Amino acid sequence: MKFGKKFLALLMALCMLLATGIASAEVYTATAQGIGGDVAVSVTFEDGKIVSVEVGAHSETPGISDAAIEKIPAAIVAEQSLVVDAIGGATITSNAILTAAQTALTEAGVDVAPFMVKEETVLVEGETEETDVVIVGAGLAGLMAAYELKDNHPEVNYILIDKLDVVTGSLPTTGGAIIATTSKLHSADNNECTTQDIVDLFTYTSGTSVNEALVNNVYAESNVVLDRLVSWDCSFINPQVSSKYSDKVISYWHDGRGAGLVAAMNPYMAANPVNLRTATKAESLLVEDGKVVGVHVTDSEKAYDIRAKYVILATGGFGSSEEYMEKYLPLFADGFFSTNAGATGDGITMTAQFGTKVVGDGSMGSIVAPDGSALINVNFIVNNAGERFIGEAEPKYVVQRAVSQQDKKEAFLIADSSYADKETLAKKMEQGYVKEYNTLEELANDNGIDVAGLLATVEAYNAAADKGEDIPATEYALAASAAHKVVTAPYYVEKITLRTFGTIPGIEVNEFCQVLDGEGNPVPGLYGVGELIAGNAFTRQYPGAGVGISWAANTGRYVADELAESLK
Repeated sequence: MKFGKKFLALLMALCMLLATGIASAEVYTATAQGIGGDVAVSVTFEDGKIVSVEVGAHSETPGISDAAIEKIPAAIVAEQSLVVDAIGGATITSNAILTAAQTALTEAGVDVAPFMVKEETVLVEGETEETDVVIVGAGLAGLMAAYELKDNHPEVNYILIDKLDVVTGSLPTTGGAIIATTSKLHSADNNECTTQDIVDLFTYTSGTSVNEALVNNVYAESNVVLDRLVSWDCSFINPQVSSKYSDKVISYWHDGRGAGLVAAMNPYMAANPVNLRTATKAESLLVEDGKVVGVHVTDSEKAYDIRAKYVILATGGFGSSEEYMEKYLPLFADGFFSTNAGATGDGITMTAQFGTKVVGDGSMGSIVAPDGSALINVNFIVNNAGERFIGEAEPKYVVQRAVSQQDKKEAFLIADSSYADKETLAKKMEQGYVKEYNTLEELANDNGIDVAGLLATVEAYNAAADKGEDIPATEYALAASAAHKVVTAPYYVEKITLRTFGTIPGIEVNEFCQVLDGEGNPVPGLYGVGELIAGNAFTRQYPGAGVGISWAANTGRYVADELAESLK
């Protein structure tokens, strides 16, 4: 048999590859818990080296996990290390990839000790830089401030920094709704909304007067932000009232919720980049003669000053800080959190030197199961005294606040045999979130609920529902038409967990978003925007769907526009 020269050459090359050990490469796979479930990782190992790392099936949050999935595997291979730096803002996903990779190698019998070493980075002193405006935080507030300057005030120099490796802050995990005064979308749908309508909503839900001048300033041109996002090809659909407490304030929901909004924004931001520096942390404010003149920052290599005529703090809330949650929102400190990893109260920390007050109260949130998933859908809630305390059909953020005020913050959803979604019940019972009982007495005793109180509440609730009467509670009644009577066994109970996706208390500012010192005087050169100053505009509870996104976006745009005008 004769072979051609090309075939013989290929055969010889293959033999050489086998001889050098290429064929000895092995692929090992394992999983680790991420923020959305298991993350599968495959590691290719050869000749004592990690050749490649690939992330397989996962349910991580788009827009947050993307950077970790892209960068962590590459860093493992490049550094030959399983202790590479996590991606700021995607720490849980980063750690899941690292853990899965380590597990894969360990279970395969590989000695991972050589890959668990990390060299310390020594920061060098960098040169001082100068600009007109430095924006600290690249969530939606910081981004809208940067794009206001880039698009409408190109004569203004600015630098946008964020301590994380990713931008858009908490936006991917939000509902993706936004409110505004009458925009092009409003006009097309024959809707109208004024700043006074927004003031009225904030006032009602806060239960007290609010800073009307601030709200009016921030929302006076809020139609501009919504129109801008639409011009970026963001797809807002399904207009509906933001809150049952106002028929004027309309929220427009983005297709795909917050993650969909980020995905829609990304192409525009990629094609029109702002002057952004990620993984750059503002360590402190530069202050001279009482005036803020910039920030001292660190990145992965150096520490340096950025001097500026103005500093905008867009650092977000403090939901990811155990210390600040215990200090400012103790009623919500042990709940479930879906706040941005960077929300550690940096703005509060940096302004403490001025005696700046923290104002406002309440958590932006809802009620959930312990893992953050949806509770059973039933309108019967009692506390550990067996008493109803809230109209169960109220918005979830209202229910959340009411639950936080109960003894031991305990509240329970109860359903009977008529609950239709048996598949969900079975799954929740398997998880241990829902329990089943043959009698209400057993249910009450096993969950620390007062038996007599529960039986009396059930009797009164069922009787009112049968009569078609509103069913009273301590706060807000439940319409009889919305009642879910508790009549026949088996009975089901699920304990409520408080979820926080944002914090309301924030540093005190005036109507122009200037940060105030402890005496109520503006700190020269310093402004606050976004969640960091939410407590100046609304308090006690979240006003309605779309408020968080709109507040962040519009405070950022408003302050940037004001500063640009002052620099002329």
